[in-house]
Amino acid sequence: MANPVPRNRGYRTFMYLPTDRVPDVEFGCWPQTVRAWVPDGFPKDWAAEIGENMFHPRFNEFIGVDRDEGGAGIPIHLGMNPAFEHKVLEEDDLTQIVQDTSGVIARRWKGGVQESSIPQFLEFPVKDRKSWEAMKERYRLDDPARKVSDEAIAKARQAAAAGWTVGAGACGFYGALRNWVGTENLSYLIYDDPTLVHEMADHWAELILVSLRQVPPDVPLHQMGWWEDMAYNHGPLVSPKTFDEFFTPCYQAVMDEARQHGCMLSHVDCDGNIHDLVASWIRTGVNIMFPCEVAAGTDMFRLRREFGGRVRLQGGVDKVAVAKGRDAIRRELDRIAPLLAEGGFIPHLDHLVPPDISLPNYMFYREEKKKLIGKKD
Repeated sequence: MANPVPRNRGYRTFMYLPTDRVPDVEFGCWPQTVRAWVPDGFPKDWAAEIGENMFHPRFNEFIGVDRDEGGAGIPIHLGMNPAFEHKVLEEDDLTQIVQDTSGVIARRWKGGVQESSIPQFLEFPVKDRKSWEAMKERYRLDDPARKVSDEAIAKARQAAAAGWTVGAGACGFYGALRNWVGTENLSYLIYDDPTLVHEMADHWAELILVSLRQVPPDVPLHQMGWWEDMAYNHGPLVSPKTFDEFFTPCYQAVMDEARQHGCMLSHVDCDGNIHDLVASWIRTGVNIMFPCEVAAGTDMFRLRREFGGRVRLQGGVDKVAVAKGRDAIRRELDRIAPLLAEGGFIPHLDHLVPPDISLPNYMFYREEKKKLIGKKD
């Protein structure tokens, strides 16, 4: 018996199928934000419980987003085995220089300080072919740890039969190489040793395929997810030509395998101005753009003009406008309303909630957004 079409609101929204409303979801918050909200009513013990977790369920509980509707995931086993030893190499009163389990050495703020920020990256484990060969041993394709368990397959089969989605996700190809090599170093390596870059990207694709090829033919895969973060406010960190040379074939290989299981949706989490890369992603089947950062220059209306209904959109509510108060919030939600009417769009803040958004402004935004999407509970 064929599996039913999933009833998840998100899936149906992105497939332009009837649904009562789009899902009410948000994208987490910076840890500093909930600490700043305590004087205005955010529970102090919940802020302490959240700690440095940007996606803690307590945050979702407080703001009242939809609970997970149901579904299952196919685990993509991409872990390093063995991992590097976690070591503190130096420290002072506020910071530590740490080698983490990925082999990256960075200066980091000690946990819980208000000045929390991205680390200062100092050294990456892959520098050349010799260090890549050593790293590759930690990512063996035949590692028994890459087996997809019978339990995971059974849960996916049961979820699909009950009318829920089955998904899978992975770090993208630029993202994986950047984690191994570093942003600046990868930019040079693309020109200095393109053969090595191809080998690393292809190996990452094979790692993902090792998991996907274990999925039985009767188990559907409704949606793939990717993390990239390979753009800033002036565009992507590589040119479209470079992306198509090194990374598009890898996306294509994985998405072709996913389509063997009926996959028709795939989202990419990429901050910044993504316009120059969207055509490449869509050609491979990656068709949901997220989180559509407004201040970075991503224009959802332009994407719809260029790609029509082929491009699905998630996020796109300007966090800068939400910080400005009620009138600006109303204008911002009015701005995105036409996209909601077109379908294929799930609105939420275009990144983590920053601390310059006050709790009263954020909760006002939440109430107005619920009105916009027709959420009555």
